[in-house]
Amino acid sequence: MPRLKKKRQTPTAAARGGPAIDLKKHVASKIAIFANRMLRAASRFYRERYGIGVVEWRVIIFIGYTNETSAHRICRETDLDKGAVSRSLNALVRKGIVRMKDDGADSRRRNVGLTAKGRALHDRIVPVALERQRILLSSLSAAEVEKLMELLGRLRTKAAGYKTSRDDALPRRRPRPGKTKRAVSVRREATV
Repeated sequence: MPRLKKKRQTPTAAARGGPAIDLKKHVASKIAIFANRMLRAASRFYRERYGIGVVEWRVIIFIGYTNETSAHRICRETDLDKGAVSRSLNALVRKGIVRMKDDGADSRRRNVGLTAKGRALHDRIVPVALERQRILLSSLSAAEVEKLMELLGRLRTKAAGYKTSRDDALPRRRPRPGKTKRAVSVRREATV
């Protein structure tokens, strides 16, 4: 029996069931798509040339900028996932790029810094990263780059003010007949 070809749905046909977002005009989608493309290209580039992934590179950049810091601060300042930072730091320690030492003020905390090998890698990659950025921005004027940085800063500040509680994203459920509001609330808390 011959295979039936599926007819590809147009965005309009796909959206007939309800509201839809035009991805060509949706700012968050455009930023996410741009970021994903940049991250994939950077990840491939840094892995092939230097044997590190893009998250490891971002961790190295931050440590290189601060000289010594904590994993908590890396997560807070870079908005990287705690698990990703932890895995990256462990990999960088195994490779001899990062060292960990106890924080003198808090015995539960450990600080991280670059080893001599890590500093040399950082110093080798920074000019390459800056050149990659220069090429990316080469079609923009200096004024446009300045404006882009200003706008991105404003959007980042605005996004930082969004509530990230899972309850805010969940539609409010009505209790089933015979169920109390408390039972629904407990069930929601258990899923968080």
